[in-house]
Amino acid sequence: MSADAEIVAPGIGLPGGDDAEERTGLWQRAIGNVKSGNLGVLPVVLGEVLIVAYFGFTATNFFTAGNFVNVILQMAGVTMIAYGVVFVLLLGEIDLSIGYLSGIAAVTAATMQLADGAQLPGWLAILIGLAVVAVIGTAQGTVVAKVGVPSFVVTLAGLLIWQGVILQDPASCAA
Repeated sequence: MSADAEIVAPGIGLPGGDDAEERTGLWQRAIGNVKSGNLGVLPVVLGEVLIVAYFGFTATNFFTAGNFVNVILQMAGVTMIAYGVVFVLLLGEIDLSIGYLSGIAAVTAATMQLADGAQLPGWLAILIGLAVVAVIGTAQGTVVAKVGVPSFVVTLAGLLIWQGVILQDPASCAA
């Protein structure tokens, strides 16, 4: 192997080379990564294995169908939000207000079903909640795209604004 190749890619043999000493297997590469501090997903996987093992041995109902259904139902909303924010992150942007915008949709849908309010059917209340946050998201996105304000600033302001809106008592808004 030439010295130039070693500078570009240290420890990796040239294609077609017969130097078996420089060829590294998957296990050796993994050990090298751990030694160099490049742990990747290893801490997450080990942590998850430890948590599952702990609760598997200590909780009698951990590996039951009812518990799995409960976990899936509880993580469904957060997972859907996470799917959406992944696309934003892939574009190199950030959305800090996404959690509170989902809360605005929920508050809007719940307000549409109050006993002293319109009492709309559930499906219509959900559609109205989605429409409200679509308008808010469009407004925030327009400020980012057309005005040129960084998404961090716009969505941080949105987070603070919509947090206050959620905390506001609906009865005081009607007065």
